[in-house]
Formats: sequence, C-alpha cells, structure tokens
Amino acid sequence: MTPLNCFDDIYFKREDLSITGSAKDRAIPFQIESLITQGFTQAVISSTGNAAISAQYFCDQKNIHLTVFVSPNTSPTKLSLLKNFQVSLKPVSDAIKYAKANNSYLLRQSTDESALIGYGDLGKEILEQEPNISSIFFPVGSGATLVGVARVLPKNVKVFAIQSAFNCPITKAFDPSYVTETINLTDALTAKFVPLKPRVHNLLKSTGGTGLVVNNQEIKSAQTKLESYGIQSSCEGGLTLAGLIKAKNNFDIGKKPVVIITGTKR
Repeated sequence: MTPLNCFDDIYFKREDLSITGSAKDRAIPFQIESLITQGFTQAVISSTGNAAISAQYFCDQKNIHLTVFVSPNTSPTKLSLLKNFQVSLKPVSDAIKYAKANNSYLLRQSTDESALIGYGDLGKEILEQEPNISSIFFPVGSGATLVGVARVLPKNVKVFAIQSAFNCPITKAFDPSYVTETINLTDALTAKFVPLKPRVHNLLKSTGGTGLVVNNQEIKSAQTKLESYGIQSSCEGGLTLAGLIKAKNNFDIGKKPVVIITGTKR
C-alpha cells in the first residue's frame, strides 16, 4: 500500500513510492501471473522506461526471461536501471513482432485485461484510504491506469485525464484550444496509438470529468509546488497537478480531489 498524502486539500496517491518507483508495479505482477497461467516462459515489452524497470523486477522474481525494446529517446537514467534492452526506432512494433515469432508474452498494458485488473486494485486501495473522494486526476499515455482504476470507483467520482501539449491524442478532443509544443517534459507519456481511447472518452463523459491539455510552463510551476510538499516525482506528477489547477477554474472537483503521482523522479 502506498501513502495517500493530503496537502492544501488535495490528496496525492504516491505510486512513486512503490517497489520500483512507479504505478507500473500495480499491473505488471498481474500480467506475469497471467502469462504463467497460460504456459509462457518468456515475456517481451516495449517501454519508455518505467514499465520495463517494473517488468524486469517482477520477471526476475518468477524466473521469466524478459526482452525489452526501448526508443532512442529513452532517458539514460532509466536505461541505467535495466540489465538488458534493445534500442529500436519502432519499439512497439518490434515487441509485437518478437512476441509472435518467439512465443513470448507481450506485456502491453493497453491490450491486456490482466493489467487493468491490477490497476483496479489501486482504485480499491484509494477508496480504503479515503472512501469519499470527489474527483481523480490521471496523467495519461495509453490510458490503462485510468481505465483500470476508474471502473472500480463510485459513479459520482469525476474522472479527469491530463496530457501535455506535446502529445495529447486522447485529451485534445476535450481541450482543442491548446498550442502544440515541441519540447517534451513528460517522457513517460509518448503513446500515439491508443486502443483504449474510446473507453477513456466514455469514462470521462459518463462521470462528468473531462480531458485537459497543459503546457510546459504549467507543468514546471506545478512541479515546483509538488517539491514544496516534499514530493520528488517525475514531471508526470507536475502535469497531473497542473491539470487539477486548470480544472478548478471550470469544474466542480469537490472537496476531496485525488492526484495520481505515477512515478518517482529519475
């Protein structure tokens, strides 16, 4: 169980304090149990870093051979935490091809229901810690964390998806006035092909939440605020808090909003 800290009437779910430092630790163990049940002995993953770091840890525990594909833009700090990886210009495509050619389980969370079950446990844990949350804010890449958590929450909890102006394939439909940026501060959120997009959109609409796009200046300002609380998170934390700050101007987010801090600062 990770802490649910409250600062200035905002609740922060501290997935940055999980075993390997990210929310990926919620889903990866469920995926590994699924592959073992299905008789697989090896796994493959494409990752911007955090998922691969988590997969490496849990695969080692179960003696599962793991192959990792990363893009050339992956953070050197994250790469230093991996034992084995292959740099690829098309990591997602190469991981899919590798899985088919080598009878290897594809650890892709956006297409794996077992991953969503793991994120559902995160939602249940939040409700155990604070049953009366009013809204919840997610940094969104593929949308898997949001879909898994949101589907176990009460219907009165408003769900918000936050993306940066550098890459916002899910949220731009809700917040079209943004100006595209060329510098990416949130390198863990680079997904462009998002099969969960319809499910995310339905959840946002049905709960009274929305998708929001924030810029780098807003992310940096919110990151400074997080640091004042003693939270040393990745920039995805600043992104999500910036989304909450923006939402407060136009939405009733209630008295107990939750910000998911998905990863530690690396």
